[in-house]
Amino acid sequence: MNAANDILIVGGGVIGLAIAVELRWRGATVTVLTRNYQEASTLAAAGMLAPQAEAIPPSPLLELCLRSRSLYPEWIGKLEQLTGVATGYWPCGILAPVYEKVKTFHPKDTHWLDREAINLYQPGLGADVVGGWWYPDDGQVDNRALNQALQLAARELGVNLQEGVAVEAIEQQNRVIRGVRTSTGEFQAAHYVLATGAWANELLPLPVRPKKGQMLSVQMPGSNGQPLPLQRVIFGPETYLVPRRNGQLLIGATSEEVGWQPHNTPAGIHTLLARAMRLYPQLQDWPIQECWWGFRPSTPDELPILGTSPCQNLTLATGHYRNGILLAPVTAHLLADAIAQQKYDPLLEHFRYDRFYHQSSSAKTSLMIFSSITPVQPDNSSVREASSTNSLTIAGRTFRSRLMTGTGKYSSIEQMQQSIAASGSEIVTVAVRRVQSQAPGHEGLAEALDWKKVWMLPNTAGCTTAEEAVRVARLGREMAKLLGQEENNFVKLEVIPDAKYLLPDPIGTLAAAEQLIKEGFAVLPYINADPLLAKRLEEAGCVTVMPLGSPIGSGQGIKNAANIQIIIEEARVPVVVDAGIGTPSEAAYAMELGADALLINSAIALAQNPVAMARAMGMATEAGRLAYLAGRMPLKSYASASSPLTGMVN
Repeated sequence: MNAANDILIVGGGVIGLAIAVELRWRGATVTVLTRNYQEASTLAAAGMLAPQAEAIPPSPLLELCLRSRSLYPEWIGKLEQLTGVATGYWPCGILAPVYEKVKTFHPKDTHWLDREAINLYQPGLGADVVGGWWYPDDGQVDNRALNQALQLAARELGVNLQEGVAVEAIEQQNRVIRGVRTSTGEFQAAHYVLATGAWANELLPLPVRPKKGQMLSVQMPGSNGQPLPLQRVIFGPETYLVPRRNGQLLIGATSEEVGWQPHNTPAGIHTLLARAMRLYPQLQDWPIQECWWGFRPSTPDELPILGTSPCQNLTLATGHYRNGILLAPVTAHLLADAIAQQKYDPLLEHFRYDRFYHQSSSAKTSLMIFSSITPVQPDNSSVREASSTNSLTIAGRTFRSRLMTGTGKYSSIEQMQQSIAASGSEIVTVAVRRVQSQAPGHEGLAEALDWKKVWMLPNTAGCTTAEEAVRVARLGREMAKLLGQEENNFVKLEVIPDAKYLLPDPIGTLAAAEQLIKEGFAVLPYINADPLLAKRLEEAGCVTVMPLGSPIGSGQGIKNAANIQIIIEEARVPVVVDAGIGTPSEAAYAMELGADALLINSAIALAQNPVAMARAMGMATEAGRLAYLAGRMPLKSYASASSPLTGMVN
């Protein structure tokens, strides 16, 4: 692909396909890469077009949803005319029964129905229903038929659909995407679109996480032209019923924070059935047809990420959460305008990726308030200026401080900032997975430090396999670039399948290191104090080795001194003692053994006064290094007076 208008879309769900079709209508040459069409959350949705029934308050999101709903009739008409596929588009209106009337936002063109009126609209509702709202402009589409129509339209229009292609990494340089590495080779284009839904942060450090939704369907009675018992969508408290014209009734959906846990569960299906039978008791006797699940792409503020990215030739289209089907046409139109015509709609400003990275204020469109954090500049005044011959060099980059610090376990972001500043550390390690998932204690962490002054060391903490560690390392490199460190290819490699003792896996570590080195990473592997493994990793191309002093977080000190000393004697790369150090005296001892540097986190963060302990660790690291360079006095088996014995007064 070499033409100037070539576009490569990563992701073959409804969003990716809708963008591909729209761009092709405008004359662009488009390729779509997808791992498996069946994985897309498109197939697990219910197809509701319900911006008003969802009670979205007046906001940019509501404007986006209403604009998309208004595009549906013409958009669907073009797709159906092109493909001959009936998409089940049905502006049937949505009825929203309630069990108690509460004050909430409702648009002007909606209608309140009391108990008697709502039962005229829809007979058979549960006894607990006291009334409800009627939203005449909302509707539905058969999401599976829509997906089929989009695939067929893409093929009819000449979009190059590549299924079975797993994208492994996005390669960028100087904020320009150079290509994507896949399971079948490398793909290149002039412009790229990331539309991988809940899987977006496998390729870029975006705060998108999966929310599992379980659903099921039952078969309604009625055939041979007889009216179906349900003729419109019922959007009830915590559940919805979506009737299809073929008699299928969809019941949904759970919303579960369970990561990538697959499958339907008895608890999930039981919850859905209990809620549905309370809302519409008659369905308890209808046969169950199907159960399924999927993963919605959720962001911290539950708004999509649309438009520009840190890279000049990459457009983002992810994080649509519950509204992917509804927002497909407007997403396609707005992003096609931006990509093909450089026409950028002001509405997209509310859905920028960097709203999660601003330091000065909370995102205006956010439903979640992020606290403003002022970066603290590291103050190295407490650390004596080292001579150029005593500096630490790793992968061609030189540092004055030989103490690396971490960012976890602190009681607050402010305490972490002050401690790192007090330590004099110039290398700070960050757990990529915890930052991207906004894990407790890690919210806003990536923005809390001035990365122009401190070198980021992304780590693969939490990874249990080599494959997982490689994927997270790639994310870490992209995270560093997002925060301004374009040339940062460092990664602290951790592969730890042992949940009890947290001991690193030597086989997995070596395998991951070999792969990452091939991809141009500067690998700093965390290992047991194994001299043979350290040598193998050095020979593979690692830029340091990082033997543990004792189990991580234990504070037991240096329990492997003999092995660490062998590693130091044999290594031609810097040796960084990592894990187990609990006191400044132990830090000094590790440096006196000849270690080139230390990485200390728990001993600082869990101290009664972390800031004071950080300063003490910085001083101990320097003292230990100076002692090693000075050379200790010889050991003797006998006493030797320190005062001269000659010239004594009798």
